[in-house]
Amino acid sequence: MLDKKTRVQALLSAAIQEMELIVRMSERVNVPSDFGTSMDGLIIFRACGTSLQYVTESFVKIRNLALPGFFKAYPEIPWKHVFGMRNFLSHDYGEVDEEGIFNTVKDSIPTLLAISRKMKSDLDSGKLDIWLES
Repeated sequence: MLDKKTRVQALLSAAIQEMELIVRMSERVNVPSDFGTSMDGLIIFRACGTSLQYVTESFVKIRNLALPGFFKAYPEIPWKHVFGMRNFLSHDYGEVDEEGIFNTVKDSIPTLLAISRKMKSDLDSGKLDIWLES
């Protein structure tokens, strides 16, 4: 089995790739209603929702591997909301609406992506190793 650091690196890399995909998929979405005006819009909406679920699940798995405090170095992100979104997307998917996905994709993902890249760099350089010790 892989060590914690390697597992967290893999999860973080996968989350970063998925967020990059979300940004690309949603480039032509300018308002929430763009998700509902065509079949392409609906496909993008569902793909973004699924990708957000994947991203948030990755962060939940990282939280479960790391010691408490791992995320405290990145206060720009409301981590409780990230973890909560995972539960919402997984268990209340029928309640997910166009505006919620739009706001998350356009307002939150760019910041989360930038911070995730910083986390990856910090992780790769060993700055976060203290939070991954057994």
